[in-house]
Amino acid sequence: MSNFLVSSYSLSSAPRSAVFRIQDELRTAQKEVTTGRLADVGLGLGVRTNQTVSIRIERENNTRLRESNALIGQRFDTMQTALESMAKTGEALLASLISNGASDPGITASVQQAKAALQQYTGALNSAAGSRFLFSGASSDQPAIAFEAVGGGPASGYEQNSTAQQATAAAFQAAFGFAQDDPAVANIPAADLEAFIDGDIDDLFELPPAGNWDNWSKADGSSVYNRISESETLDVSYPASNEAFRNIAKAYVMIADLGAEGMSSDVRQVLTSRAIETLSQGLAQLTEIRSEIGGKQSRLDVTEATLKSRNSVLTLSIASFEEVDQYEASTRVTTLMTLLETSYSLTARISRLSLLNYL
Repeated sequence: MSNFLVSSYSLSSAPRSAVFRIQDELRTAQKEVTTGRLADVGLGLGVRTNQTVSIRIERENNTRLRESNALIGQRFDTMQTALESMAKTGEALLASLISNGASDPGITASVQQAKAALQQYTGALNSAAGSRFLFSGASSDQPAIAFEAVGGGPASGYEQNSTAQQATAAAFQAAFGFAQDDPAVANIPAADLEAFIDGDIDDLFELPPAGNWDNWSKADGSSVYNRISESETLDVSYPASNEAFRNIAKAYVMIADLGAEGMSSDVRQVLTSRAIETLSQGLAQLTEIRSEIGGKQSRLDVTEATLKSRNSVLTLSIASFEEVDQYEASTRVTTLMTLLETSYSLTARISRLSLLNYL
């Protein structure tokens, strides 16, 4: 026969311990009802936890790629807008040169249009997304087109105090012995002008060290690649050093800054013909760039669809491990609340027991 010690303390402690256990289970069940996920994944899955961790890491990497690709897409959209604007400006000047010809009023209008086109050209190539310049290549923290003043510091554009304009003026002076606005411009032979365009002017728009394009731009011509998927990268850079941009600038300068208004009719005809040729080449190259960017935008769209689908698969995989049946969890909450109320009632009744009631 065994002896059992029975006391009011032991009787009251037992239901109280049960209350604490039920409360803990209730908190867990309520959390699962709210989140639809195991309250403690590690405890619930045990050794399989590493599988969900791996899948979650993969999904996070997938999400980061999608976010990065969205930024690349915005970059390409801004580029396309800038290039479309540049193309329209160039096409308008081209049409003006063709229709106006070499007549005095026609060339005057074309010169003014070319000067305005230079300003638009600078603005288009200095387009930015956030704090990054889109046509600066790897040097995206600097403007793609940045004119410097002769005495140092920045110049507002292609103007008389800029090193770019002064390089053109110096080349013209060296070739002909006078400035672009000198009346002697009327005596320049057509052959000499062609030789000047093919020599000195071409050099002004060639890349360093052979040329002087650094008077216009310090853009880094290195390719910039961004990863768009686990196995793909994409070149997202179209620096101002691209030949298309240099040809367009060259055509604008030929009309705007070689003294076209003072030239004789036949020499002016040579100048406009060469400008039309150069501008047409630059615009054709610009169209190729726009088409190439369009192809990359399509590639991004395909990649986004693939990544989105992969994201859905990974989410379902995580759910298969971690999700709970919310209906079952809700039922468990109701059961536990009923049990908790019963425990409260029992604890209260036991706490009122006293031997004094039976003496």
